[in-house]
Amino acid sequence: MIWLIIAIAAVISSGCHAANTFSAKVELGYATYVGTKLSNGVDEFIGIRYAEAPLGDLRFRAPQPPKQQSDIQRATSFGDYCIGTNETVDDGVSEDCLFVNIWRSSNATRESKLPVWVFIQGGGFNLNYSPNYNGSEVVEKSNNNVVLVNFNWRVGVYGFLAGQPVKKFGDLNAGLLDQLALLQWFGGNPDHVAVHGSSAGAGSVALHLLNPANTRLFAGAIMESTFMPTQPLASELEWQYDRFIKDVGCTEGAAELQMQCWREKTTEELQKGNVATPFPGGPSQPLPVWPWTPCIDGDLIPDKPLDMYKRGEFIKVPMIIGNNENEGAYFAANASTEEEVRLFISSNYPQLSKTKISEITRYYPQTKSVPQHAEWFPSADQAYGESTCTCPALAILDAAEKFTNSQQPISSEAVRLWSYHMNVYDEEYVSMGLGCPHGYEEGLIFGPSGTKIPKRYQPPASFSTYNAPLVSVIMSYWISFVRTLSPNSQKDPRAPIWERWGHGNSRSKLLVRLGELRMEPITEAQVTRCDFWNEMNRSL
Repeated sequence: MIWLIIAIAAVISSGCHAANTFSAKVELGYATYVGTKLSNGVDEFIGIRYAEAPLGDLRFRAPQPPKQQSDIQRATSFGDYCIGTNETVDDGVSEDCLFVNIWRSSNATRESKLPVWVFIQGGGFNLNYSPNYNGSEVVEKSNNNVVLVNFNWRVGVYGFLAGQPVKKFGDLNAGLLDQLALLQWFGGNPDHVAVHGSSAGAGSVALHLLNPANTRLFAGAIMESTFMPTQPLASELEWQYDRFIKDVGCTEGAAELQMQCWREKTTEELQKGNVATPFPGGPSQPLPVWPWTPCIDGDLIPDKPLDMYKRGEFIKVPMIIGNNENEGAYFAANASTEEEVRLFISSNYPQLSKTKISEITRYYPQTKSVPQHAEWFPSADQAYGESTCTCPALAILDAAEKFTNSQQPISSEAVRLWSYHMNVYDEEYVSMGLGCPHGYEEGLIFGPSGTKIPKRYQPPASFSTYNAPLVSVIMSYWISFVRTLSPNSQKDPRAPIWERWGHGNSRSKLLVRLGELRMEPITEAQVTRCDFWNEMNRSL
């Protein structure tokens, strides 16, 4: 249900707000918010409530509209981000977290119809990993010609607890429902919304493209390091529900009473069950990296996602889809032996047969060691990164090229696809043995001065020194895509033309590295490894 269509780029008033600042106002129907008019010509509204606090009886349910507020509300500080798996309740993190942040031109009017750029943060569906980027830098770089939106959404057990009781007395995939509520919440230019996600945010974009009901919600999609973990059926997750109610002490009575029990618990009590535990059939150690994930519910996610892409059952829009060189570096086991690599993979993919597990190190043999890590870490890094991010992205690219270019003329803007391979050399990251890891490009896109909370991932220092020339280039490609649905039309003049994926039967990506911006074909070795993973899609 669309709660409200808001002309974000409208209803501005100015007045004294604080020393050397002025206020900007936006009326939302349920509340009036006052933000800050920045000196660079950008209005900043941070910490706006887009849904009611999902507490008590609203836990594990679809988000609900905010309550009416008669007093003017301040949108001048970030709201709490959503508490995640294994986290503790602390300042700045809570269940009351459904807040949105908006940056727009101070001179915009209702007639401006600015393109809207919605960023869905990542965190493996278990954390709000990169909330609260300050979007003023990228809006200024666009010559104040975009509206940038980022927001928090429920993760971990609060976003993805499954089981029949949740389906009957709550809602499955509440975290995805939060995202859809946000996309339906705002207006700006409803005919030109670019939805952009990183990691689990990119995986979320890939999932939203599977539902025809979302066709009018966005005109283009950007997927960075598309995280596509195991996608279980809702019916396969009863064990997770049973384990959770045991951990929080709510096993007595019928299912409705059990759910009422943990709806009355404190966040601290619920966090006892918001932890990683072994998957059925998997080893007791190591624990799976991301224990809570979206489930196939027959509604938001109708079927196995990659199967649907293979059948062409997805919304066809222009897309940027890319990956970094070391997608698994932050998450992989620091393996010393072949067996430790296999054990790590089996803990995350417990349904893989012993035969397939034994083949892992044939596809990912021992390679050159990296600093601060054991001998087999690079193999675990590559295996996990390709299985969860790189190979699913390749499958989506190939499906999008097949089912759009075969149905529409190549000149049609709706069929255009672009891909990239981020392999930036960064002395600090290389010295830590991380290479160019998952999420590295976010500082290039939003700018190194874009602050965010929590400070889990600070933009690399090199973005302000020797890698600084890449910032303008990459930021301009993304702004160009948001504004025109092509990264080339308003690119940095120093940047090369970014050739389309599939154009002239080419399967090439833009290599991103200082002094080496060029098209690069994917290797046959990577194709072979991805064929291995994609054949096992249903088992995973």
